[in-house]
Amino acid sequence: MKIKDCTLIGAFKCSEDESIVDVAKKLRGINLRHIFVVDKSDFPVGIISVIDINNRVVALGKDPKELKAKDIMSKPIEVYDLQDDVQAVYDKMIEKMRVMCAVTKDKKMIGIITIHQLLKRLEK
Repeated sequence: MKIKDCTLIGAFKCSEDESIVDVAKKLRGINLRHIFVVDKSDFPVGIISVIDINNRVVALGKDPKELKAKDIMSKPIEVYDLQDDVQAVYDKMIEKMRVMCAVTKDKKMIGIITIHQLLKRLEK
């Protein structure tokens, strides 16, 4: 089985050069607590959580208007392709304690795979 056989969450992302204020506004409008950061070619290069914004900006008294996504994102991140094996991806996510990872097709981010969706596919 391949990741393409799983249900993906839509690609929730921002650009490396997007302001932290705009990133925070995007996060406020959804049910996810993370946003993936993509480079100019739409390849995922980092991730930002609401906790990152709190700990790396607010708690340190930094001006969010002066910071960009690339300034506070966590990197490197695990990125998987639609053709990757479900069991192998599941094992890597468990090993690294990840609950979600970026998925690409032709080196462009197309969605997010969750550990829950991988487990559901493996149970079938």
